[in-house]
Amino acid sequence: MKFILTTLIVSLFSIVLANTLGVVQKVEGIVKVKPKDSIKKKKVKIGYEIQEGDIISTFRNSNAVLKLKDESVVVLGEKSTISFLAQNNVKQSEGKVYYKITSRDADNKLKIKTNFAIIGIKGTTFVIGSDTNSSYVALKEGLIGIESMKEQFILYKKQVMQQYKNYVNKQMTEFEKYKQDQIKEVGEMTKEFDLHAGKVVSFEGNKATMDKLDSQKEFEEFEKLLK
Repeated sequence: MKFILTTLIVSLFSIVLANTLGVVQKVEGIVKVKPKDSIKKKKVKIGYEIQEGDIISTFRNSNAVLKLKDESVVVLGEKSTISFLAQNNVKQSEGKVYYKITSRDADNKLKIKTNFAIIGIKGTTFVIGSDTNSSYVALKEGLIGIESMKEQFILYKKQVMQQYKNYVNKQMTEFEKYKQDQIKEVGEMTKEFDLHAGKVVSFEGNKATMDKLDSQKEFEEFEKLLK
C-alpha cells in the first residue's frame, strides 16, 4: 500500500513538472495570474511556476520577468497580458512584451499569436507591441516569420509608402485609381513574410509597413529590468 501511494505521489509530481513551462523571476508592482479552468486571478510572487493554461497580466506601473525552461526570457511591460497555451505556443493579448528566445530547431520553434498576426520564432530578441492604437514588431537580432491569421497583408516599405502619401495629397481627384495601382506596383500582397534584424513592422488592419529600426531605446528599457 505504501509503495502504491509513493508511486502515485511521484507520478502526480512528474505531471506537474511536465506542465511547468518556466518560473517568475522578478515582479514589480501588481502582477496576477489566472490558472487554467479558474475564474479567479491571484497575485503572482517570485518563484511562481508557470503552468500550461496560465494567463499572466501586469497592471499599471508594473512588470514581470519570466524565465522559461530552455533559459529563454520574457519580460512583460505594464498593462500586458500573455497566455501560455502550451510549451511552444503562447498568445499576447495586449501590451508590450520583450522576448529573448534561445536557439531552437524547426520542430520546437515558438509560436506567438497576437491580434494582428502569428509570429514564428527559432531564436532571437524582439519586442511585440499589441494595443488599440499601435501594433508592431521590432526585431533586434535574428529572424522571425510573420503570418496573417486572415486576409493577406499589403506589405509596404516605409520610403515607398511616404511617396505614395505625398502623391495622394497632390492628386486627390485620382486617389482611388492611384491607390489600386500602387497596391499592385509597390504594395506586395502576401500571406506571410520574414522580418530581419534591425527592422520594425507596424500594422494597421491588413496593411503592414516595414521600416529600419532606428533606436535601441525600447530594448534597453526592457533589458534594464533583467539586471
